[in-house]
Amino acid sequence: MIFYRQESTCVYGKDKEKYLEKTNRPHIAEELAGMSNEQFLTKIKLMIDGKVTNAAMLLLGNPDYDYFFSTPPTLMWRLYGADGANKDYEIFYIPFISVVDKAVAKIRNLTYRYMPNQRTLFPMETKQYDMWMLRELLNNCIAHANHQIGGRIYLNEFEDRITITNPGDFLPERVERVLQPGYSPPFYKNQLLAMSMVNFNMIDTQSSGIQKVYRIQRDKYFPMPDYDLTSGTQVNVTVYGKSLNEAYMHILYDHPELPLETVFLLDRVQKGLEVSKEAADFLRKQKMIEGRYPKIYPSAAVSQITDEEAKYIRNKAFDDQYYKDLIVSYLKTYRSASKAQIRELLWNKLPDVLTDKQKEYKIGNLLASLRRNNIVTTEGINQQKMKWIMKD
Repeated sequence: MIFYRQESTCVYGKDKEKYLEKTNRPHIAEELAGMSNEQFLTKIKLMIDGKVTNAAMLLLGNPDYDYFFSTPPTLMWRLYGADGANKDYEIFYIPFISVVDKAVAKIRNLTYRYMPNQRTLFPMETKQYDMWMLRELLNNCIAHANHQIGGRIYLNEFEDRITITNPGDFLPERVERVLQPGYSPPFYKNQLLAMSMVNFNMIDTQSSGIQKVYRIQRDKYFPMPDYDLTSGTQVNVTVYGKSLNEAYMHILYDHPELPLETVFLLDRVQKGLEVSKEAADFLRKQKMIEGRYPKIYPSAAVSQITDEEAKYIRNKAFDDQYYKDLIVSYLKTYRSASKAQIRELLWNKLPDVLTDKQKEYKIGNLLASLRRNNIVTTEGINQQKMKWIMKD
């Protein structure tokens, strides 16, 4: 533990706000109102014997004094294109109490549309990443990083995934242990830092954060996070912003009761990663995998629908409002659309029992109805280039 004498090396403002947010007690708010900065830091043990601690500098430190560290702590966001080239970056400095929100705000977090099962015509929409999840992972990096050896925390954004890297090691050594019910960590590498982050509502001490991260991905039917612990000097975690395997996704949709340990094993199968023979036998007994060990893969059969169900879905006619809502949503998103674009939007959603001519007639009637109700209109005289737009 490093101690610094100067109280001026710390900045204040968000620390008390975060502390009150965590405690949520009126009498504590009254108590803090009469405290000096030094008294407050002493109360939460970030000042000891009148000296500012290393944890205080990391969380609340004035960046002008980061030279007190042998290697100034930083967090770097990097954006990579589809070709792997670095397109943008930004470096964030102490105080780390606010740096995570700034870094996460850089993530584009696009809307991802996908079909989680075979029984619906309605696509599911979700943001690629849950913001709570990213904050949890980054705050865990701060709490568990080995700040004495230096090194930088990296937040790398790719088109379909995010990787987060921090110097240090993973205390449980294997992520499977963390997913077990009732898991508790043996200790925190930076005990004072971790407890201070608890006080500021940045992390909790129940060790449920990583489990919640896995549950978030499971509930979206996305791949589980990947932890790479092979280097021994840093921890790398990858979170995915899209699905990888339809069979895996359908299994999770049809079996929301699956425990995290089972989903973790199935996820390793979809990624072609090694699982034990015992684990493979367990998944096979549940009819979740196919193939001959070790070349196994998620089973599409477990979530297949019957021909009768498929035929019913293809021939099911929705009420006109459903199709109108699709048109309106499209126009609000893209501002205008040609007749061909609206046809493409609706064509495969119309019942298979309709002929092509009947589908064309249906689409024309839907547009005419929206225009009569002053919801949409057209611009342009040329029929070939005419666009449909929302009515002002």
